[in-house]
Amino acid sequence: MTRDSEPRKPEIAAWQWRQIVNGATDTAIITTDLRGRVTSWNIGACNILGWTEEEMIGRSLSRVFAEEDQEAQLSREIADAMKKGKGGGEEGWRLRNDGSRFWAVGELSPIRDKSNVAGFIKILRDRTAQREAEEAIREERHALEVLNRAGSALAAETDIQRLVQIVTDAGVELTRAEFGAFFYNVINSAGESYMLYTLSGAPIEAFSKFPMPRNTEVFAPTFLGQGIVRSHDITKDPRYGKNSPGKGMPEGHLPVRSYLAVSVISRTGEVLGGLFFGHARTGVFNERSERGLSGLAAEAAVAIDNVRLSQAMHREIEERKRAQEALVELNATLERQVTERTEQLRKNEEALRHSQKMEAVGQLTGGVAHDFNNLLQIILGNLDTLQRNLPAESGRLQRAARNAITGAQRAATLTQRLLAFSRRQPLDPKPLDVNALVNGLSDMIHRRSAKRSTWKLSSVQGCGESKPTRPN
Repeated sequence: MTRDSEPRKPEIAAWQWRQIVNGATDTAIITTDLRGRVTSWNIGACNILGWTEEEMIGRSLSRVFAEEDQEAQLSREIADAMKKGKGGGEEGWRLRNDGSRFWAVGELSPIRDKSNVAGFIKILRDRTAQREAEEAIREERHALEVLNRAGSALAAETDIQRLVQIVTDAGVELTRAEFGAFFYNVINSAGESYMLYTLSGAPIEAFSKFPMPRNTEVFAPTFLGQGIVRSHDITKDPRYGKNSPGKGMPEGHLPVRSYLAVSVISRTGEVLGGLFFGHARTGVFNERSERGLSGLAAEAAVAIDNVRLSQAMHREIEERKRAQEALVELNATLERQVTERTEQLRKNEEALRHSQKMEAVGQLTGGVAHDFNNLLQIILGNLDTLQRNLPAESGRLQRAARNAITGAQRAATLTQRLLAFSRRQPLDPKPLDVNALVNGLSDMIHRRSAKRSTWKLSSVQGCGESKPTRPN
C-alpha cells in the first residue's frame, strides 16, 4: 500500500472548532497572538468577563488582570508559557467589563505550528462561588474553634472580670472587628448594681474619658434585650446622631462605620449586658458574624450565670458558717449569760424590795409628820397666846416663851422636811445662804454640847447613887 493510499486523519473544520469552543459557556477560551492581543473570544469569555468578541479582538488581554501593572502580569505569563509550557495557573482576582472583581484561575499555553509558537490560548474559569463556599467553610471552622476555645476558658473561669474579658477578646476575633467592648451589670456584696466594661483591640484610655452608654435609640435595643443590631454604616442609620451633646460619636471616639451589637441575656430573662463591636470600614459584618456572636453571647450568659450562682452559693456558705460560729459561741456563753441574767434579776428584786421598804417608811414618816405637825400647830398657838398675855416686866418668862416658840418653829421645819421625804409635800427649792446655815448649826451644836456637859457632870456628882436624867 502506497503512502497516498493510507487513510488520512479526519480534521475538524474551523466552524466545527468554533462551535465546540462556544459550547463551553462557563469557561473563557481566548486565543492571542505572540504579543497577547486577542485573536478569538468565545461565548464563555463574554459571559464571564462581560466584553463582547468585537470589543476584545485586537485588544490586549492585560485588561482582565486586577493588578495595578496589568501589562507586566501578562508579560510574565507569556514568558512562563514560552519557557515552561504554561503561564499563570494561580488563583487570583480578575476584572470584568463593569469594573467588578471575581476570583478566577487560568493558564496561558502556547499554540504551536509544528516547532514554532504561533500564539497562545488562555483558559479562564470563574471560581468565585467555590471560593465563597470554601471561605464560608473556613469561617465556620474558625468560628467553631473560637467558640470552643472560649467555651473551655469560660467553663474554668470563676472571676467575672476575667470572664467578660475572655468574651470580649473572642468576639473581636470571631467578627473580625477592629475593637469590641462588653458593657455589663455587676451586683456587689451590698446588693447594689452598677455597670463596668472591658475592651479588646483598643486601649482602656480610648473609652475612659467617655460616659457609660445610655439607652439611646442605637444602644437601647441591646440593653433592653430586643435582638441583634447590625449596620453596614452606622453613621447613615436613621437612629444615629439624635442625642446631645455629641449628636453621634463624641470628639476623640474611635472611628466606627460597621456596627454590630448583641444582648447577653440570663436564663431568667435578665439582660446581663451587651457586646458591641465596630470597624472603621463599612460592610464588615454579615449574617455569619451575627450567628457567631449570638453563640458567643449565649455562652457568656451561661458562664456569667454560673459565676453568679457560685458566688451566691459561697455567700450562703459563709453566712451559714458565721451563723454556726455564732451559735457555738452562744452555746458556750449561754450558762454565763443565764447566771448574769439571774444575778441581775436578783438585784432588781432586791432593789424592788428596798423601794417598797422606802415607800412604807415614807408613808409611815408622812403619817407621823402630819400628826406631829398638827400637835405643833396647837403648841405654837398656845405659846403665842401665852407670850402676848405675859406681863412686860416678866423678862424671864418672856425669854422662856420665845425659846419655846423658836423650838416649836424648828420642830415645824423638821416636820416639813419629813413631809418632803415622804413626798406628801412638794419640794420648794430656794437659794441657800451657806453662812447663815452654818451659823445656825453652830448655835445648835454649842447648845447641845453644853447640855451634854451638864448631863455628864450630874452623873459624876451622884456617885452612882441615882441614875442621871439625860436632858432632852
